[in-house]
Amino acid sequence: MKRASLLGAAALALSLLWSANSSAFCLTRGCSDDEQDCEYDERGCLQTGPLLHWASSCVSFDLQSSGSPLRGIDYDDAHGAIIAGFEQWLHADCGDGRGPSISISDYGPVECRQAEYNQDSPNANIFMFRDDDWPYENAIDTLALTTLIFNAGTGEIYDADVEVNTNQSPMSIGNIKATDIDFDSVITHEIGHFLGLSHSDAQGSTMRPSYAPGQTSMSSIEYDDVEGVCTALPPERRTTTDSCEPRHGFASECALPKTQCSLTPGSPGGLASVLVSILGLSSTLLRRRSRPSGRRP
Repeated sequence: MKRASLLGAAALALSLLWSANSSAFCLTRGCSDDEQDCEYDERGCLQTGPLLHWASSCVSFDLQSSGSPLRGIDYDDAHGAIIAGFEQWLHADCGDGRGPSISISDYGPVECRQAEYNQDSPNANIFMFRDDDWPYENAIDTLALTTLIFNAGTGEIYDADVEVNTNQSPMSIGNIKATDIDFDSVITHEIGHFLGLSHSDAQGSTMRPSYAPGQTSMSSIEYDDVEGVCTALPPERRTTTDSCEPRHGFASECALPKTQCSLTPGSPGGLASVLVSILGLSSTLLRRRSRPSGRRP
């Protein structure tokens, strides 16, 4: 039975050249350098493993009900920013007046604030805040992480959770100062990961892997981002269902800890053919890593 493994914390700054005449986005694939010989193209895009994708034409999301008291971000403000972020991606023009082949269902506030996937019980795709701690080693520069749990054979995404590092980052909404981190920019970037995009080396794109405090431009997607989401979710894409329900049903509360059926990032799980992919956004003013690194949980 395959153990779950980390594909890599993709919170890094790339130094690749970009031409305005070529696409710079990368799609997310399922390959672990720990267990496989993963191949990359000249842009640094992973070429090995299945493309990660949602099998349904509709995906639900939820938001931690308490928001971030530490940063003064309440549920309503965070919810509005997330809705605006999704609208950026879903309104991308893929040609002929069509957009990406996915819709989003808002399942409202939840009490759970843990990134987890339950193999045999209900789940939720949660946006959450980490006010009390940031539990990831060697990731002090990471502003947020999106965890995708997927089938390693097919690439079908089973679950997605977004964690925002409010513990270490001065996250703010509106009236962004030079030292502030714009929540709208961070969350729009993470929604790109949620939808199946990896990073891009195109200047000005929302899916750039690093962020400079004080900037707000990443809250609006650019041409390369549009190309990316239209490639990941083309209008003609075939889906197997139109259900918005999370896998095994919806749960507003976290599962009991340390059960055989619960998988959390950085922990081993008894899930055959499932991997964990962690993708995120880093701050350019803090410590950076030069390339993805894989490690066993």
